[in-house]
Amino acid sequence: MTGQEVRSWNCKEQYIAGGFMESFDGFEERDKNLGVLSIIFTYTVWGLQPLYWSLLQGVPLIQLLAHRIVWSFVLLICMLFVKGRVHELIDVLKNRKKRICVIACAALISLNWLINIYSVYSRQVVEASLGQYITPIMTIFIGIFILNEKIDIFEAVSLFVALAGVLIMTANLGKVPLVAVLLIVTFVGYTFMKKTVDINPIIGITAEVSMLLPIALACIAYSEASGKGVLIGASGANISMLISTGAFTAIPLLMFSHGVKLVNLSRIGFIQYYAPTLSLILGVFIFKEVFTKTHLISFGAIWTAVIIAMISSCLKRRGAAYRRQ
Repeated sequence: MTGQEVRSWNCKEQYIAGGFMESFDGFEERDKNLGVLSIIFTYTVWGLQPLYWSLLQGVPLIQLLAHRIVWSFVLLICMLFVKGRVHELIDVLKNRKKRICVIACAALISLNWLINIYSVYSRQVVEASLGQYITPIMTIFIGIFILNEKIDIFEAVSLFVALAGVLIMTANLGKVPLVAVLLIVTFVGYTFMKKTVDINPIIGITAEVSMLLPIALACIAYSEASGKGVLIGASGANISMLISTGAFTAIPLLMFSHGVKLVNLSRIGFIQYYAPTLSLILGVFIFKEVFTKTHLISFGAIWTAVIIAMISSCLKRRGAAYRRQ
């Protein structure tokens, strides 16, 4: 082979490799975009959840949580049967290390569910939204200082502006916001565990609710046997509402578990401000909770932070597109 032919062949290899890498980058970018859309869908549902739980206020708190677990399990296990993946669930539960992680995730998410419902029942939606505002900041800090994720100057400024807004809102309460603190601890812990353990989303969530299932079934059985249950003798509409808690719980969690594998925790942290904003709007305009001037200042600071983060994200995408050209 002549020198010219070698150079020609090398050029062809570089062209093919370049085209392959460009395609790979395109797939990677598409996956990240799908991950972001999954996270946005999840937080839309979670932001509107006070409205949903308010429709079920006639159901005692613990019973509602138990029904939420049971119907989530029914939906998820049916999905696994249809997909022929029940053996994967069994494999995860047999693995000691993964089983411990699943138990920890189950404990954290069930407590988070309980507090979210309680905040609606006790008319503390605004305080719950405060917890949801602080949670992204804790998520970002974990991403940066534990998982060594990097943020640029825009995201750093955004982080500090958001932190200022949250501190203003916290100081305005004049007390330790217990609902907010518990929401932060449980969900940040859950997010970290999901990020660091390699379990398929639908398998992981099914495993989590399967761990909670015996307790939930015992709770429902005891309530029904003692005459305090809400299932036996209920109307078709009420039973449908109880069953719907499974879809309301499982589908957003599946979307979240899918998205969290594809998106950096620091970026997820900024998207999370969307949900508490929806909850805050519901708390003020639907549930008629107090909204002061301080709330307005905090709200403005947090949304300023979100806008800065969005600008940073757009600049990054344009830079990546320019480098691929």
